[in-house]
Amino acid sequence: MKFAFTVFFVSLALAFVSCKPLAPKVTSQDCLAATPANFTRIYIGTPAHGGQQSGTSFDDPLDGTTAAKFDTILRSIVEGQNPSWGAQRNIASENLIVCLASGTFQTEGQYDWTIGVSHAQDSVRGFTVGKNWKIHGSGTGRTTLRLASFVPDNFLDSMGVPFTGGRNVAIGTHSEESSGVEVSDLTIDANHDHLTAPGGLPLNLAGIVLRSRQGGHWVHDVNVIGSSGDAGFMNIIYEISAIQIWGTDLVSGPRASTANVVENVIITNPGQPMRSGSPPGGGMDGISVNNVGGEIRNNDVERYFIAYGGWAMENVWFHDNISRDTYYGFNADSFNNVGIILQSNQFIHPARYGIVIGGGTPDRTFDKWNVLRNVVKLNAKESTAIILRGQVQNSAFTENTIESDGGTAHDQVAIFSYPSGSGLANFNNTFQDNHLDKALTVDFSQDPNFNTNCRFKNRDLQGNPRQDFPDNSPIMCR
Repeated sequence: MKFAFTVFFVSLALAFVSCKPLAPKVTSQDCLAATPANFTRIYIGTPAHGGQQSGTSFDDPLDGTTAAKFDTILRSIVEGQNPSWGAQRNIASENLIVCLASGTFQTEGQYDWTIGVSHAQDSVRGFTVGKNWKIHGSGTGRTTLRLASFVPDNFLDSMGVPFTGGRNVAIGTHSEESSGVEVSDLTIDANHDHLTAPGGLPLNLAGIVLRSRQGGHWVHDVNVIGSSGDAGFMNIIYEISAIQIWGTDLVSGPRASTANVVENVIITNPGQPMRSGSPPGGGMDGISVNNVGGEIRNNDVERYFIAYGGWAMENVWFHDNISRDTYYGFNADSFNNVGIILQSNQFIHPARYGIVIGGGTPDRTFDKWNVLRNVVKLNAKESTAIILRGQVQNSAFTENTIESDGGTAHDQVAIFSYPSGSGLANFNNTFQDNHLDKALTVDFSQDPNFNTNCRFKNRDLQGNPRQDFPDNSPIMCR
């Protein structure tokens, strides 16, 4: 009877486990409604029993059960072979909707494809995405796209000493004309910890890199895990991002790539540190935008080196994002960056900096920024909430809240303004209605243009005036 009871108990426990609900299935309207004119739609999954692999529905998908099968479908399309897959004939390289069923799909990602160059000699591996491609999963808890390999590569460390490593991107654009890409409703696993071992080859592994002259990219409802910038830790020139929107037309500037949106993205679980002193993920950032305009909203980045940032930006709106336990919460320190809005974000427990703006060279400007209603919570020793490194001008810092909830508060700084190099200066900025923990320092001692700023109604968290950050003449606050 005892044995029978045990069997019954185990069976009951297994029954409870089997009744655990699956993550909700999410189906994009692109995969449900009628296929838009001039678009082709394919479905990829595990072949249905008795199915024909027509690729025309989730019930009869094309076979994507290995990296070779999955990549071959998409590579043959984007590289202009006009293939037939299932019931679809003569598929064009542009205007493609890809609907991924539930499951984990192995891929070699972008592998060795280089825009403007093609594959390495005799290589036929991986895939890229073309103009107006839409890649939709069945939900972040149901569909995973996992990197299965990397491309061996050679790098130089910060001292110029060569070292061997590897690189890859799960989803990358095929050409500079590959605008209008949408990726949604899936998890991307860059798979760092299974592709290398502690002390092994340093790997740069990214989730999504969309590089094109024009914009219109939309990344939403995506999780990214396992990304890494091991080579970036060894030399900052190899620093990469888990998700990057990149406009390549330097002549036309960021106005050539607009209407880019990254929203409802969660970036967690970076690769394990590979070298002594490396943070998790190495020199890997969360979300960056470069030489583009757009909107970054409602995202969450945890434990990576830099959560958000970019360079050569114009009219980019970062709002309602969260960073947790990153080294930087936000960073923009090179090229010209004009008209940036940083609004209602939360930078929680940065190891070093909450918000970093400015620097570069005297011919670069960080002009007309609007930094408002952000919250920075410090708990690390010698951490700084907002740091201005030079060339920050005509910008407003209003209604931000900076507080300390741990660590040694007298070693923490609320605002630090200084020139990071010769010929750099911050000037003509407004600081108004900010709420700064009274235990935190405000440091403008190295800023020769302190009195060009408007300072008005900056208070501590209890509403009392900050004696070290007093109001100045109303003339400066016109």
